[in-house]
Amino acid sequence: MQINEVMDFLETDKLSATFSSQGLKYLSLRNHNGKLTVDLKDYPKESEPPDPRANLLISETIKFLKTGNHDMKLDLSEFTAFQQSVFHEVSKINAGNICTYKDLAVRLGKPGAAQAVGNAVSKNPVSYFLPTHRVLPQKGLIICRSGAGFLREKLLQHEGQNIEELRSNYVCQRKCTVD
Repeated sequence: MQINEVMDFLETDKLSATFSSQGLKYLSLRNHNGKLTVDLKDYPKESEPPDPRANLLISETIKFLKTGNHDMKLDLSEFTAFQQSVFHEVSKINAGNICTYKDLAVRLGKPGAAQAVGNAVSKNPVSYFLPTHRVLPQKGLIICRSGAGFLREKLLQHEGQNIEELRSNYVCQRKCTVD
């Protein structure tokens, strides 16, 4: 997979990221609030030495899109213990598999915490590197054309899921705001 294929799949030419000494702390495809912005169209620039963090981000993105797995170290230390436990369980879900918020709550030993699991999943700071797209509401996917909803569907389909079977009857009415 080449960078142009990554841009086509993610529908962006820029990745915005923040790294800490512990790993990737933030990744966005839509807003550029990270400390490092990688312009995929021009990477690497011949006039500048390649940034090792950008190289890592690109290589692990390519690996993730090819295999559904990655070796990117993630820094999720700013989250609560519960949120971290949710993220840890999400990271165990293999490509091609899905579960519901309720299933994940049961795995955590908190069967009544499906809504709290959903809230934690919605705070995913590192996009596809934490595969929260594999965790769905019990009713199924909400039909949504905003940034995160659209990427979720693309990733699930890429991993072999039938999107039509996963969809519920609810259609998201939010307006897509893409920078």
